[in-house]
Amino acid sequence: MPPQTIFKTVYQYNKIPVPSGDMTKLQEIAGDCRSVRNYVYERYGGIGGLSKIYPGYAVQNEMTRSGLRERLGLPSVYFYLSIFDALEDIRSQWTHTKSRIEQNIRANHELTPKDRHYLRFVMKQRSCFEAILTGGRMELSGDWEKSYEALGEKVNVHRLNQYLRRQVRRHLRKPHTETADGFPVSAKAYRYADHGIYVAMKEKRKRLFILLTDNNRYDRQIYIRLYPKDGNITINVPIEVRQRKPAGYDGEIGLAIGMRRMFVTDRGSVYGERYLEYQSALTDYVQKKLPGHRRNAENNPGTKKYDAGKARLEAALRTYVNAEINRMLETEKPGTVYFPKLPGVSKAGINKKVNTAVSMWQKGYVKSRLAQKCKERSVEFVEVFGKGISVTCSYCGAAGKKDGEIFRCNSCGLEMPEKQNTAGNVMRKGQELKRS
Repeated sequence: MPPQTIFKTVYQYNKIPVPSGDMTKLQEIAGDCRSVRNYVYERYGGIGGLSKIYPGYAVQNEMTRSGLRERLGLPSVYFYLSIFDALEDIRSQWTHTKSRIEQNIRANHELTPKDRHYLRFVMKQRSCFEAILTGGRMELSGDWEKSYEALGEKVNVHRLNQYLRRQVRRHLRKPHTETADGFPVSAKAYRYADHGIYVAMKEKRKRLFILLTDNNRYDRQIYIRLYPKDGNITINVPIEVRQRKPAGYDGEIGLAIGMRRMFVTDRGSVYGERYLEYQSALTDYVQKKLPGHRRNAENNPGTKKYDAGKARLEAALRTYVNAEINRMLETEKPGTVYFPKLPGVSKAGINKKVNTAVSMWQKGYVKSRLAQKCKERSVEFVEVFGKGISVTCSYCGAAGKKDGEIFRCNSCGLEMPEKQNTAGNVMRKGQELKRS
């Protein structure tokens, strides 16, 4: 088999500050790209645009005829990339909306199993889903049409279709952005030369030169992020690399995850002991500054200062997360990592500060970075359903109880740190999952 590859992002930086006049030109491109995205969001982000966003060429043609590109004076290399970036955001919003609806279908006790079967079927069949929402003609072929008719005979189709429409209206939100801190650039819109990069401008046959800190050259779509206050830019370049298999990476580990300690392994090793310190700094800042930020909700220096402070603390937290994940993998050298499937955001019910910390807990980021770094090292990443893992004995499987940070099993007498016991259950369930 050919070696597996993964995509990762490399970064390039400007060597000297970008002059203010040149930065203004780059900001103008970023602002125009934002205008294009918002135009697409508004026009195609609702139910009426559903039939056009896959694969998106109908939107592309309509946007060409709209005259927006001519009004903005935006080169096509930026215009069409912004269109398809917006379409990706709209598709993601539809995926999120369907996920919320599926959760509600599971939780709705008034729906029968046949009702749920019908709703899941029509949500998965795009032509059914679109026809129900738009009132258009439903076009199914062969066995799919027979399956739909058979399901429809067992349920109240009108009632369920109305339910589905209400759910979509309740959860679907058109994307919108006020951010204009960067823009995508196709390979035709730049060239490397003279230890830097020449980027196409809005003026015809004009390119802006930016001196870079390295002499690497790429031939793919890139993304330029702007930092006008400092006169800096960052070039994000997605590259495809071979997965490496470092020597000595074998064995298995189970993980428990938390805010007080980011990771605890089934052997009791702890990584990310300072996670709560970084998380608390971010939470305290938001709690202290958010009321003032809301009072200054317009585009003013107070809002910018709040956003900059929050971004700085988030960056520090994420840097720490990445460093600790690297340290764990380099120390443990696992061949397989078992990770608990994380629940959705919930309220702790203790006090406002704890609730804020829980809601801001960046567990999704921790999971995505761990999964990515496992891929880079060819480490198998197995996600395990976590129901009951904190109150079950990892040695005998009997029910136990937590006493503070200690888990005790009355059946076999096991006594160990609660997080270590949880990690042991994660590994046991993961091994059972692999064997099944």
